[in-house]
Amino acid sequence: MIAHILTSARYARILRLLDLERKVILNGPLSNLCTLVERREAAVAELLEGEAGVPEDFLTALKDRAERNSRLLLASLAGVRAGAAQVEEIRAARSQLRTYSSAGTPVEVREPTITRDQRA
Repeated sequence: MIAHILTSARYARILRLLDLERKVILNGPLSNLCTLVERREAAVAELLEGEAGVPEDFLTALKDRAERNSRLLLASLAGVRAGAAQVEEIRAARSQLRTYSSAGTPVEVREPTITRDQRA
């Protein structure tokens, strides 16, 4: 009976750690994520060492939460990449100006080259 209660507490602890990881992914700071992942991995390793069979419902919950966190991380990474691409576009656009001629054709206006004044 006591072993079952302790095992149930271990299962709940692992699932709580996955929920905490989700909160960190959503709200930050991401620097806390490494510590949580290490704690979760240690808890899973401890559970697997002491358990012969893990209940199916726990494995299902574990898989669902791990996949949820994985999707969140992938979405965050896609957002960072999109932001970096937008910053690069802004950086490139900063050095050029595109306008139109009186005929309506696009004209690229470059930054004037800076020359040193030469006095006679």
